[in-house]
Amino acid sequence: MDTNYLYLIGALAGICAFLFWMLFPIQSAVQKPAEVRKKPRCPLCHTELEKGEKLRSSVMELGNVEVRTTIKGCPYCLTEKKPRKRTCPVCRAVLSQAQALVAYSDPRQDRKSLSMRGCSLCYPQGFE
Repeated sequence: MDTNYLYLIGALAGICAFLFWMLFPIQSAVQKPAEVRKKPRCPLCHTELEKGEKLRSSVMELGNVEVRTTIKGCPYCLTEKKPRKRTCPVCRAVLSQAQALVAYSDPRQDRKSLSMRGCSLCYPQGFE
């Protein structure tokens, strides 16, 4: 057999393999386990929140640039009966029930992801 035919057969096999790879992705052939959703956590007391339980917060939009969220806490760390220990996730300071956290988000990218800046002790400019 002539070497030109071997090159032609190799090129055709490569093109067929590439087309097969494009049509049938490898990820779909591998069975993934059902993705387990993690429960949301309170950033102050780190308690897992059940369905329907929400954080107390206030949102203020600062133009089209960013959104400032003041997080006050969850039902577990804001109760008066047996409040949980509240700590700042940035500076690890113990916070009272009156203190809150400041977080910012960019609505142009992802409105749901927050960038924690801190409490009034470690990020005082957020509370002015």
